[in-house]
Amino acid sequence: MPKKKEEEPLGRQALKTRRTRESLINATVSLIKEGGFAAASSSRIAERAGMTWGAAQHHFGSKEDILDAILEMSYEKFIGTMTAPGLRGGTMADRVGVFVDRMWTHYQSDLYLVALEILLATREATDHAGRAWEARQGKAHLKIVREIFPDSKLSDVRIQEALTFTHFCLTGLSIEGIFESQVKHLGRHLQRIKQAMLGMLAAA
Repeated sequence: MPKKKEEEPLGRQALKTRRTRESLINATVSLIKEGGFAAASSSRIAERAGMTWGAAQHHFGSKEDILDAILEMSYEKFIGTMTAPGLRGGTMADRVGVFVDRMWTHYQSDLYLVALEILLATREATDHAGRAWEARQGKAHLKIVREIFPDSKLSDVRIQEALTFTHFCLTGLSIEGIFESQVKHLGRHLQRIKQAMLGMLAAA
């Protein structure tokens, strides 16, 4: 069997470009985390990243492109979490438990909370539903749930419904965590979500 071709290391310029893009993304995430969406103006993003906005535009044509990159990163992090080992064995109840726990961990991350704030702040100005990544996310999430729960007899529509329900509940808890230093009765809330998702997935 031929050896798998190793990924070639990035050249100096490509590495510099990647680091600059990461710096701009990290600057935007930190500004939104610290002061909300309005705090992440183009000039402040560039200043936090240590460059002029003109230089930043060589890597991202606009602030909206940076915001899109953050949404994409949040999506990729979620996919990585759900494709990591540990979610393909055990009973359905075991898998639901791990699935919800991993979702909750992701939903508490700075990256997800900032992505959520971006979506809320730009909901009137941007047709998020019309973006290509929106449709791709839906298909990818469905594929992952099908892989984790092949024993569920639900249709694709009902699987999406179960996932959406879980997403709504966990997002609500995430938002509550922003306003409260500690979410009360978190363990019981998560257990109820797991029970509800298990009930939906196990339905005939």
